[in-house]
Parts: sequence; C-alpha cells; structure tokens
Amino acid sequence: MSRRLLNPKSFQICSGRASLSPGIRQSITNRVNRYSIPLSCKYEIRSQVTSQSRQYSTSMRGYVPWSRGRSTSSQTSIRHRRGYAHPLTPDPTETTTAHLNPVIRLKDEDTIQYGDPDKKPLVLDRHWLRDACQCNLCVNPDSGQKNFSTCDVPTRLPIKDIKTTDDGGLDVVWEIDFLSSGDHVSHYTAAQINATQPEYKLPGCTLWDAPRFEEGRLVIDYNDWMAGERGFLSAMHRLYTFGLIFVRNVPSSEESVISIASKIGNLQETFYGRTWDVRSKPNAENVAYTNEFLGLHQDLMYMKDPPRLQLLHCLENTCEGGESMFSDGSRAAHLMELGPHKHFNILCNRNIRYQYKKHGHHYQIARPVIENTRGQQLLVSWAPPFQASTQRMAKTRWGHDNYRRWLQAATMFRHLLEDKQWMYQYKMQPGECVIFDNLRVLHGRRQFDTASGSRWLKGAYIGDEVYRSKLVNLSKELLELGEGNTLPFLYQASLLNYSWKIWDHGETINRMKQLGASTGMRGYTEDGVTIWYS
Repeated sequence: MSRRLLNPKSFQICSGRASLSPGIRQSITNRVNRYSIPLSCKYEIRSQVTSQSRQYSTSMRGYVPWSRGRSTSSQTSIRHRRGYAHPLTPDPTETTTAHLNPVIRLKDEDTIQYGDPDKKPLVLDRHWLRDACQCNLCVNPDSGQKNFSTCDVPTRLPIKDIKTTDDGGLDVVWEIDFLSSGDHVSHYTAAQINATQPEYKLPGCTLWDAPRFEEGRLVIDYNDWMAGERGFLSAMHRLYTFGLIFVRNVPSSEESVISIASKIGNLQETFYGRTWDVRSKPNAENVAYTNEFLGLHQDLMYMKDPPRLQLLHCLENTCEGGESMFSDGSRAAHLMELGPHKHFNILCNRNIRYQYKKHGHHYQIARPVIENTRGQQLLVSWAPPFQASTQRMAKTRWGHDNYRRWLQAATMFRHLLEDKQWMYQYKMQPGECVIFDNLRVLHGRRQFDTASGSRWLKGAYIGDEVYRSKLVNLSKELLELGEGNTLPFLYQASLLNYSWKIWDHGETINRMKQLGASTGMRGYTEDGVTIWYS
C-alpha cells in the first residue's frame, strides 16, 4: 500500500509492507535511516498475563530521527543551579588555540571576558565565579554544603593566573584569597561552565494510549523490586517513561506498601495519615472510601504540593466491579496542544479552584487544567470530584463567553482522557500493588457491589522532591538501560493523532508550524509505517 493524500500539506504514508518498486523503497529507507537512531529491545520482564517471558523496550519501536526545529524533546534534563558560560579554552596572555580559537581578556578588576575573537565575548563576573568554587576548602566534602556565604566573598578579586585544562575546564588562581589567605586554585569543569549542558539526563518519556500500554505493560515481582538491582532499575525506568507499573506477589500485610515505597524514599504524610485505607465505609470523608463510581482524577489537587507518586496495594478484591482505570494525562494535553489553539490556550489560561473543607480541614488552590511548560512535558491538573462548587467568573457577557469557551475545551479534554482507546482498565488482584505518577497519570474506579464481597486497598504517597532525588541518583543507571523515547512530544502526539484521527491532518501540520516544529523533510517510522511531513 502506498498513497499520497491530495492535500499537499498533509501526511504522506508509506507502509513497510507496501508493494513499491525496489528503487523507491530503498530511497525511502535511506531517507529515514540517514538521521535515525536504532532503539532495540534490551530488557526482559516476565508478563503477569502469561508465564512466558516477554521482551519489552523502553522506547518506541523502529527508528527515530534526530530532533530538529522546536525543542520539545521527551528527554528530561536537570541543570546546574548555577549557570556558566560556554566552555572555551582561554589563555591568560590572550593567545588562541587551534581548535576553538578563544581569547581571554582581563580588561577590568570585576569581570573576565573570553570567547571567539570574531564574536561578542562572554562576560563572567569574578565574584560569581569565585563563589562557584567547589573545592574541599569551599565546600564541605562530607555534607556537600558551602563553608562561606556569598556575601563573604570580597568584591575585589585579583587573578594571579588563569588557564584551560585538557578536558575543556578552567583553572583560576585567585591571589591573596579571602578564605585561604594565600593563593587559591579553583577548578571549573566544562559541564559547570557550559550552561547548555545539563547536569543530569533522564530517559525520554512515551505518551501512550490503551493499546500501547496494554501491549507493553510491565509487572515486576515484589522480591525483585526489594532487591534493588536490575529488576528494580528496569521498573524505575518504566515508571518514569510511562508513569505506571505493577508489582506482584506482594505479602498480605498492611506494612508492605511502606516497604515498597521506601525503596524510592520517604513517604509523604498528609491529613489522611502516613498510609490510608481505600475501602467502603459509612460517612466517608472521601468519595474514594465509598463503593460509588469515581471518575478519572489526580489526588490532592487542592494542595500546593500534591504527591508525585501514589501506591495502592490490593489486600482484598472479591466483590463484583471495582475495576481500576488509568489514563495518560500528558498524552491528552499534548493532543490538545496539537489541536485548535483557542481550545488549548483557554485550558492553559483559566484557573480552576480545587478545595477540601470537611472534618476540620480547609485546603484550596487554583490551577489551570494544562500548564504550558514551553517545550517540556505539559503538566495536567484534573480532579472534577474535588473542584470547588462555585468557580470565579466575571458576571459580564465576556465572562459568559469565556466560561463557555472553557467548557467546550474541557469537554474535549475529557474525551481525550476517558474514551475507550485512551483509558486502560484492570481489576487488581490481592497481592498486587500499582505505582503511578500522580502528576501525569489520572486514575479512577468503577462502581462495585459491597454485597458480593469486599474491596480493600492500602495506599501511600511519595512527594515530588523525594522522587526526583531518586531519579537523579539513578540517572546514569537508567540511561544505561536505554534512552527511552527520544521523539519530541509534539511528534508523538501527531502519531497518535494519525492513528485515531482526532484533528484534521492539514490543520495539524499548520499547528505544528505555529508551535515552531520543523515539518519540512521530516519523517519517522513506527510499527512498519513511515510518516512524512511536507
């Protein structure tokens, strides 16, 4: 099968099983593979559904081209707290090297200027540079904390010598230093100086629909998780890239969820307690503690710092109904970004108030449905059961129109969360524990019949900073397992859009151009299908 759509701005589709001439097929193959990265399956985790071993890849299958145009990579980086200039190779006598041809100038007592002689030089403040020294005299090697205050550094900082290192770093000898009372040598690595290089990198995330998640669903054994070795690392890789994993063979103990969570870090305690029970009871303080249907939502959106991870350990589930529901909120947000900008913009600009004011507690905060992070993974806030009943609205014609525009966009967003192709459903069994990213993956539950049995889940939370700390410490091991999906989120969303035909293809191309994405001569392969933009 080979066809070109009539609209010149639309997709051009070529199947790997197409009956094309050898010359054309080879031309297409060369075009895709020239700038492509092969992402292969590397890790083996046993599937819960069958007893056979299943190979899974933490990346999208096929070939992915190098990213161009808009910087919307799904790969995450965590940068230095301090920004540094791009690394060059300065020489104290203003001579140049053969490689980058840099020049360094000490034109005054406050700054250092260096860079390509043909370009505007970078200006580094000496005070800022001295404050950034990380030697053992300046930073305690045991605690990692500074031994002086920024305000302790004098403003007059004479430099005795300055030179580059073989690894692209910079060595500065400060004369009559305030801390050492003599010459003080500060070494700055290339990674410190280069503000464009991240301090840490994490694997790229994958936006998923129900078929994709079900096909590659990862289940890890409790003992493998607790061992903290290869199985644990593979699970953490998938938890970060997909936002949802399952642990099986968990001991039937109320303390098991604490043991599982502690492998990542300390628990986040809330007014529900350190852990909490999800089971039906009279006069419930939360709709989750009933047997009623509970739509897709995120927990504690009425708090300033909602939990990042949620764990639910199934201790009992013998009643009819009660299936758990999960949906990728980031995928829904990026699909909205790909659609008409008026719908996306109003979800980003209009705040919704979430609140909890029962049983002696009062929490309230306003958030937009989508937080536009400018090129990174979009953040979502969606918790209809916990919205304040009365939302702020201007009592004018403009206020009415604005509200109705938001309502239309919110309804579209809801369909992108709840329609069958987007939502993964699974009835948890005793001995299973689900872990999911509460800031990305929305969860819910079908109604269940308490007369037919019992349903009891034990829950716990982990805060955002605790989770990110664990990711940073494991970043090297996670990247060794695989880079994940390096395709930018906007292109991942466009592939899902093609599969499910949400937005018009021609309008999608125009929208991607508006967002700064490169659509000229751009293509990628997924499941034997090559999609080109033109």
